[in-house]
Amino acid sequence: MSLRRIECARVALYLAALTVTLTVATSAAAGETPSPDFDQVAASVFWQSLYGSGGWTLYCGFHFDTGRRSDDGRAIGPEHIYPTAWMLKALDCRSRMQCRAGKSERFKRMEADMHNIYPVWQTLIALRNGRTFGVLPGEDWRFDDCDIEWQNGVIEPRPLARGNVARAMFYMQRTYDLPLDRKLREILVRWNREDPVSKQEQERNDAIAGIQGRRNPFIDKPELADTIK
Repeated sequence: MSLRRIECARVALYLAALTVTLTVATSAAAGETPSPDFDQVAASVFWQSLYGSGGWTLYCGFHFDTGRRSDDGRAIGPEHIYPTAWMLKALDCRSRMQCRAGKSERFKRMEADMHNIYPVWQTLIALRNGRTFGVLPGEDWRFDDCDIEWQNGVIEPRPLARGNVARAMFYMQRTYDLPLDRKLREILVRWNREDPVSKQEQERNDAIAGIQGRRNPFIDKPELADTIK
């Protein structure tokens, strides 16, 4: 279902959510709307404004409904593609609470940025647990109905998710000046080329821009990934 069809309802829900807890980043781009805390995003904005009619999970492609359950009853949750643990390390924080208090504006905005958040089967959110992305030999699916593999701290998502992962990671690096390992960066550049932007990803970018006031330029112009250093 096209995300464009629920644009008016999405904006209305977002404006209502903004009355709860809002923070405005002093370094935000001109014209960018305030961003709620991640807890508020995870509780309502992400689900009601962006996935108000349900959708599909990133890693497995499971369809889910408005109750945040897949068609076969699996719980779906929000997953940071660029891991929160990496954000904390980059900001020299020991915990989310410390970062929220000490570096509140920058950290809160990056933590709540929906360009970096995708719906994922809850089991995989727990299993990922800070693993980096990479390429693994062979095909050793960990679940019969989901093409995802991991070993030795590396996780390899299905081919149809790899471009999304790459463009989200590049967005976080450029927007918030976050580090990316050179070897991982080379893999992500390749994934960006091999898995082109889909119509669904374009519509998601449009929807998030309508909510946050900022687009992911790597979706608009995927060739920008070739300039990443």
